[in-house]
Amino acid sequence: MNIITNSMLLIRRIRELQRRRDSVVDRQDILRRSLPEWTFAPLQLVGMSSDEIRSAMSDLTKAEADAGLHELDRELEKLDHEIEALENQLLSTPTGSLDGIQAVLELAIDRFRSQTVADPNDVFYDYGDARILTFFEHAAEDLRELLQENQRAAV
Repeated sequence: MNIITNSMLLIRRIRELQRRRDSVVDRQDILRRSLPEWTFAPLQLVGMSSDEIRSAMSDLTKAEADAGLHELDRELEKLDHEIEALENQLLSTPTGSLDGIQAVLELAIDRFRSQTVADPNDVFYDYGDARILTFFEHAAEDLRELLQENQRAAV
């Protein structure tokens, strides 16, 4: 992988990889929905013998392989490693401008938003995480407005 020293280029590359990753996850979901009906009912294995369970799991693995899920899993893993490497590089690269700082903040918010449950009715909802996300979003919006005011003043 080429070394990228500009933080804005790093952010652009990370966003591009994240879009590719999202596309692969969507394809993976579509493939999983197209698997045979029996693959969606693992709890029906209760009461089966060990051999029946092994056979069913083998059939499930074969169905996933036939559908191409293993290749997608490998592609996701590769994208995750590339994103992580670029994020590590971004952490060691000076930003150098308010636009760069805003871009890094937006990248962090997007990542945090994708991992934070916003629905208070969701069993995984965490008020603290949701509140922190709100603070980050507020700071990013304030920074965005300041930058827009500076750009208008410069014109």
